Amino acid sequence: MAKSAFGKLKAVETSAAATVGDAPPAVRMVNDTKKQASRVGRKTVIFYDLPEAVRELKRLGVDQDRTIQDLMQEAVDDLLVKYGKHAFGKR
Repeated sequence: MAKSAFGKLKAVETSAAATVGDAPPAVRMVNDTKKQASRVGRKTVIFYDLPEAVRELKRLGVDQDRTIQDLMQEAVDDLLVKYGKHAFGKR
């Protein structure tokens, strides 16, 4: 029985990790459930904007010494308050 592409990838991943020691594999599987501690219990929200707007958002982050994550949480809270909803504040 021939191995599927998934099986071959998993075999390569396992052998690569075994040769490097405890180093994590270079390729993460899609169903890998490990998350950064700051992302546990949170959902991803993605939106697209013009490059100029993204550049200004990054510049604002530098000017305010804040992360894009922090700025976007503030923006979501402001939008919720604008429409009469409960803001979540510090997360």
